[in-house]
Amino acid sequence: MESNSISELDSILAVLENPVRRRIIDRLSQEPTYPLQMSKELGISQQLVTKHLEMMSDAGVVASSRRDSPVGPRRREYLLNKSISITIDFAPHLFNARILTFGTRPHQTLIKSEVTSLMDRIEKVSGYPEEKRRIAPLATIVEEIDGRLKRLEDERSVLLYVRNLAMREAGEAIFKTEENTDAKRVIHYVLDEHNRNVQEISKSLNMRETEVREILSELKRIL
Repeated sequence: MESNSISELDSILAVLENPVRRRIIDRLSQEPTYPLQMSKELGISQQLVTKHLEMMSDAGVVASSRRDSPVGPRRREYLLNKSISITIDFAPHLFNARILTFGTRPHQTLIKSEVTSLMDRIEKVSGYPEEKRRIAPLATIVEEIDGRLKRLEDERSVLLYVRNLAMREAGEAIFKTEENTDAKRVIHYVLDEHNRNVQEISKSLNMRETEVREILSELKRIL
């Protein structure tokens, strides 16, 4: 991961580690709302809700603006400010953490024909003059997408299991080599990250570039 991605991951995880903040995110995922309304729905004080919202705002997870109120003074309304997916995998032979963003339309080259079909259906439904008529067909589309995501997640879990088997065998092979500890660390990094860049290996493993370059040169027969 890039350093800025690591920093963002740490920031997001600091928000998510608190169960109250997770409940606030769940509520805001439905629609923007006000601290007082959230305090009533979540059964916690408005002061506590506001405290958490301030922390979430500092992390860039939520944004706010002043809105007119039908009764009384203008109120501050909060909404979610990020569309992200966090994936963390760890096992005896695996660690991977990444953030995917999906708040903007993907590049056209990433959109397959079946996804285009779903987007066309959504666009068609959005043209219905009566809002209530849109709900049922949109619910069907969401259910289809959730089913596809579930199948992808099932396949991913199987692939992670098989990958871990391969890395376990590789780890045992690395352990039994006569290479020194630094060389073994470099081998493991290259296998795990598919990356032979000297500068990046040096930074990640906290080793001098000259050492990394020398090790990679000596390990050409293996890698």
